[in-house]
Amino acid sequence: GGDKDDTPKDIQRHPLTANILDPIRCSVMCSGPKEMLETARWLLEHGAEVGLPVVRVKNKFALVDSSEYDGYRDLMLCVLFTGDKGLRVIGEVQVHDVRLFQLKLQMHKLYKVKRAAAAAAI
Repeated sequence: GGDKDDTPKDIQRHPLTANILDPIRCSVMCSGPKEMLETARWLLEHGAEVGLPVVRVKNKFALVDSSEYDGYRDLMLCVLFTGDKGLRVIGEVQVHDVRLFQLKLQMHKLYKVKRAAAAAAI
């Protein structure tokens, strides 16, 4: 059939929490693109040394179509933390330009309006 099924195929074997990719998240505020790149470069070069190797980089500045994010841009680096007993957890380091981040906070109000099913949900 032509119906798309978005249900995870192995939902019976794994709880929905198995789909959480970044339960630990932090933000680093930078003063402009140069500082953002320096921060990302340091983490890429030294993350493994401090127990946080980078496993993925998402550069929203490189997107041709940023409409999915309402035009907002930042860098996100996923890092792998391994605990003393071998537990591995993916964390996300968000690298923001402080001026763009302030704009994002204002845009979030518009995002809530845009996503609301009804006016009462706002």
